[in-house]
Amino acid sequence: MKALIDTNVLIYDTFEDSIFHRDARKLLDSLNIWYLPLIVLYEYVWFMKGLGVSAKDVYDKVLEYIESERTRVVAETGKIILSALSLILDENISLSRFNDKALIQIALEGKLPIASYDRKLRSQAQKHGITILPPHIPKI
Repeated sequence: MKALIDTNVLIYDTFEDSIFHRDARKLLDSLNIWYLPLIVLYEYVWFMKGLGVSAKDVYDKVLEYIESERTRVVAETGKIILSALSLILDENISLSRFNDKALIQIALEGKLPIASYDRKLRSQAQKHGITILPPHIPKI
C-alpha cells in the first residue's frame, strides 16, 4: 500500500512521547511507499526549527526519511499550485489553507490516499473522495 504522507505523521513518528507516536509508526510501517511532498518536508523542517531542534538532528532525521527505500519525494508542479489556489478561490477560504489544498491536489492527481491526523485535512480529503489513513483517529 502507498500513501501521501502529511507533516503530522512525520512529527508523531519522530517524537516518542507524542500522542500518536505508536500509531504513526505502525501506519508508516504498514505502507510500502511513502510519497513525501516537498511542502511536507519544508513544514517538517520549520516545525523542528520552531522546537529548537539542532540543524544536525533535523538533517539526520530528514536524511533518514528521504533515504528510505519506501520514500518517493514529490515536487509540486505549477499545475498543483494553481489548482490549490483555485480551490481556495472557489471555496472563498484563507490562503493559510494553501498547504492542505496542495496536498489534496497531489493526492487527486496521483490517485493516492492521504495519511494524516489533521482533522481539517481529513475532512477536505473525504469531500474529494480521497481515502484517508488511518481510517479513524485513535481516541486519546
